[in-house]
Order: sequence, then C-alpha cells, then structure tokens
Amino acid sequence: MQQVLVRSVLCNWLVCLAVWMALAANNLPGKLMGMWMPVTAFVTVGLEHSIANMWVIPIGMALGAPVSAGAFLTANLIPVTLGNVFAGAVLTAGSYSLAFGRLGAAFNGEAAK
Repeated sequence: MQQVLVRSVLCNWLVCLAVWMALAANNLPGKLMGMWMPVTAFVTVGLEHSIANMWVIPIGMALGAPVSAGAFLTANLIPVTLGNVFAGAVLTAGSYSLAFGRLGAAFNGEAAK
C-alpha cells in the first residue's frame, strides 16, 4: 500500500505539472509540449492515477482479472486518490502559493494582496 501511495503522489505531481506548464505557454504547440512530456512520463513509468485507474482496473475485472470490487477500492482506489489529492493540494498548489502567493507573503511578513 505504501508503494501505491508513493506512485500516486509522483503521478499527480506530474499531472499537475503538465497543467501548470500548459497554462504557462502562450501558443498551442507550447501547450501541447507542456502537457505531453509529464503525462508521457507518468504513463511510461507506470505511476498510479485515480481517474485512470477507475477505467483501467474495472475493464481488467470485466475481462477476467482476479480482482474484487472491495480489493480495488481498499487496496488501490482509496490510497491512490489520497496520494493524488496530497500531490495536487500540498505539493503543487502549496508550493506555488509559497513561492508566489499569499502563503509566501505570510511567511515573509508582507501584507496579502
């Protein structure tokens, strides 16, 4: 379960990075490249994303994989979703706010804008 949690944190960090890089680009080729590289990395490495797993694992179950619905929920979907939320909220949004937003201003003693 720890391995699934770590793989989900790394995965959603890459997915959030893809979103930020796409938002930072000014033209369509830049947006596509910004999204393509991190998403390709998480798929290639085999990391865990809750939304992707909601499609892949039930398809595998329908095709005969020996996985029960309970095992899917408790051993995969719940820890992966928690890791994805942690990576998105704390690692990505929190670090961005610390660097450029109100959280960073609060640590530097500046008034919030």
